Amino acid sequence: MPLKSYRRVDRQKTRQGAAIVEFAVCLPVIMILILGSMEATSAIFVRQALTTSAYEGIREAIRIGSTTSNANSRAQAILTARQIRNSSIRFTPSDLRTAPRNSNVVVEVSAPYKANSPFFGNVIADRVTTVRSVMVKE
Repeated sequence: MPLKSYRRVDRQKTRQGAAIVEFAVCLPVIMILILGSMEATSAIFVRQALTTSAYEGIREAIRIGSTTSNANSRAQAILTARQIRNSSIRFTPSDLRTAPRNSNVVVEVSAPYKANSPFFGNVIADRVTTVRSVMVKE
C-alpha cells in the first residue's frame, strides 16, 4: 500500500477519536442546561398556578354573600386542575362573612417546590412559593 493511504486512514481515526472526546466533554454541559431549563420552567408554572388560584379565590371572596368555603373551593379547583400538590390557602379575615364592606381581604396560596418538581426537587430544596393577593370587599 502506498504511504498516502496510510495517512488518510490515520487522519480519519484521529478525527473520530477527537469527535468522541468532544462529545463526552459537551454532553454533561448540555444535559445540565436542558434539565436546568426544565426545572426553571416548572418553577414558573407552579408560581403562575398559585397566582391564578389566588386571583380566582380572592374574586370569589370579595363578592357579597360569599363564604370562606366558597372562596376556598374556587381557589382549590384551580390548584387541582393544574395538579399542584401540598398547597395551602389562607384567608384574612378567616371568616369572610364578618368582614365589613370596603375592608381589605387577603388570600395567601402556598406550595412547596419539592412536591411539585417534575424531576428531582432537590435543586430548589425546601423552598415554598407563596403568592398573596389583596382586594377590597364589595
